[in-house]
Amino acid sequence: MVTPLNSKGHLLPLQQRQIDLKADVSTTVVTELSPKTEYSLTVYAIYPSLIGDSATTTAQTTPLPQVSNFRVIEEGLFSLRLGWTPPLGKLNGFKIFIPRSNRPGFTYENVLPGDTSSHVIDSLEEDKKYIISIYAVYPQGPSEPVSVVGKTLKLIPVKLFLVQNATTDTVQGRWASVKGATGYRLTWAAPDGHIENINLDDTFNFYMIQGLKPASEYTITINPIFGDTEGPVITTTVKTLESSAVQTLKVSAVSTSAAVISWNSVPGSTGYRLAWGPTPEFVGRDRPRQLALNSSTIEYHLKNVAHDTEYVLSLYVLFGPVVGPGISATFRTSPLGYVSNFKVTSYTSNSIDVEWSPIVGATEYKLTWNTVSHCLRKPSFRNNSSYLDRSVLFHRIGDLNPQSTYTITICAVYGNSEGPEISLSQLTDSGPIQAVREVKVMDIGVNSFSLTWRKTPGASGYKISWIPFLGGDEKSQVVSAASTTFTIKNLQESSAYKIQVSSMVGNREGSPVLVTARTLDLPKVNGFAALNTTDSSTILNWTRVAGVSGYLLSWRHISVLDTKTETLGPGFSSYKIRNLLYGRTYIFTIRPLYGEMEGPISTVYQRICKTQDVHILDLYRDYYFFSTFLYPNLRPLACLRLFCITHETYK
Repeated sequence: MVTPLNSKGHLLPLQQRQIDLKADVSTTVVTELSPKTEYSLTVYAIYPSLIGDSATTTAQTTPLPQVSNFRVIEEGLFSLRLGWTPPLGKLNGFKIFIPRSNRPGFTYENVLPGDTSSHVIDSLEEDKKYIISIYAVYPQGPSEPVSVVGKTLKLIPVKLFLVQNATTDTVQGRWASVKGATGYRLTWAAPDGHIENINLDDTFNFYMIQGLKPASEYTITINPIFGDTEGPVITTTVKTLESSAVQTLKVSAVSTSAAVISWNSVPGSTGYRLAWGPTPEFVGRDRPRQLALNSSTIEYHLKNVAHDTEYVLSLYVLFGPVVGPGISATFRTSPLGYVSNFKVTSYTSNSIDVEWSPIVGATEYKLTWNTVSHCLRKPSFRNNSSYLDRSVLFHRIGDLNPQSTYTITICAVYGNSEGPEISLSQLTDSGPIQAVREVKVMDIGVNSFSLTWRKTPGASGYKISWIPFLGGDEKSQVVSAASTTFTIKNLQESSAYKIQVSSMVGNREGSPVLVTARTLDLPKVNGFAALNTTDSSTILNWTRVAGVSGYLLSWRHISVLDTKTETLGPGFSSYKIRNLLYGRTYIFTIRPLYGEMEGPISTVYQRICKTQDVHILDLYRDYYFFSTFLYPNLRPLACLRLFCITHETYK
């Protein structure tokens, strides 16, 4: 007999039910009970003519499983996004509810399907706490609710808004990110009332404002944007400088960890501040750094920078306590080189001989081998790994198992950094198929390699396969036994490839010999410069590139993304661009075209302003000599105001 009990422990006879069991049954499962309910269970012994003694016990069913990990995963100004982990079992759905602030005593409710695990509650009030509850709905009824407290965001202004690093025509704005903001609006107003602004997405926390006038005070404002709602505005003022600036900033002798920075001297300066750090795409590779240099320094050897990383340099002129105009440049350090010409020179049943070519800058080589595909990282010969001095270009791997395939990996070590790995496989048994000997890459082009090798006795052909070093589709070609050369064509320019050559005897393939090579870079345009700049135009000059089908020229204002392009024929070496904005800085780029393929980019920055017509050629005690006429009888140390005079006016 199965009888439920009420909350006071009294039996509910009307809900009692009976279960009949056979005589040989000693256990049974009682189903179709209510969750979280106490039951009285009584067992009677039934004889042919009477009912025997009974035994009674009580048990309570467990409650229905609750939702777990109920949390607020995203806060908005007027919304909260919730997430949870559904419980196990058959669900009808979920019910979410919160108090409604505009109608006390009522609740917001929403019934969701059983396969959901997140939900957005919107139309909430800004900067307010909400108690949200959820319970799982089963066929037997709802579970106990689970609650969480969430708070909507508040419309707050940008904090720590700094406008700094002013030059003659630029200032840099920096600010702390605002939680929940979808973007920012930056506005700057000139003294004459001219106003410009730009909308930036939520990833920005700094911006370089360009095209400003020297020695002018600007009003800079910023406010966060929350979707269609604008946050409070923060305002500050800044004045651009009128002092001179560094004109040339050059980067040379770039290696994997160093570069030489040089610039022209600025008369009257008391020193320089040099700052460098990774560009946004390489953040995390290195930390930003800066240092102060005296006024006599015009070159600095930058050391201990990260390999294969793009850096931005900023050089500022110091005039006592005042930081003058700055100039920026970018450079990218060389990547850690991979070992080339890594190959097996001979092998036996228990040893493999490998050799490779030296690589500049490596301090040692790490050689790893194993019968599995992964490399062991412990630097111990006993553990199938060995570190070799940079002067060592050959190594015999011994104590190997016969008739076993080994994966051998080598990489160059640069101080505490390891370069990219390159691997090959070799079978230790000396089968009837000999490995190809003296495989060499003889001729490297932009899109091709030429291979040579020595004939293998007994071979019916040779299989050549190649694959990009960084992964991709492997291609192969089988050539006849009479061949000792092969040209791989249609390769990607400026790309490294792994090339394997193996002997073939019928359908059987011998152990491949691996070599590596890298295709040449497409030529870039040299001598790209902006000349004869006026107040609305400039002439771009460059040196023609042999073999091109044309040039792709593009230009845009430095602070906008709208780019104009012009495709020119191969005979062009200059081009005049008109209708440019006076006083603005433009980015001009050019690429050589090789059919449908674009070559590397060349870039030049140019500010649009008219060049002076009068130039001082020489200065004497009592006269100035100009390129157009002579002013005699001037007093020593007298000031001379120069005007631009056309030839017609002078006559």
